[in-house]
Amino acid sequence: MAEQYAGQIVAVGPDNLDYQIQVFQDVITERLLGGEVRHTPGLKRYQIQGGGAVNQLSETEYQVVATGLKLTAYA
Repeated sequence: MAEQYAGQIVAVGPDNLDYQIQVFQDVITERLLGGEVRHTPGLKRYQIQGGGAVNQLSETEYQVVATGLKLTAYA
């Protein structure tokens, strides 16, 4: 299983500052009997710009694990 960069989310916090959330996604690579290679997307992992873990609460709400800071995605 490998991990690849899947994009970036820009969110705003209660302090009106912008935060960048990096999105990484696991990719499972399988080789089938016919020689074909299949790449299946796996779980997504979110990380704040400074390196801390982020949990996704809803489609637009995120929470920084270390501080409990809630962020709202807007872009």
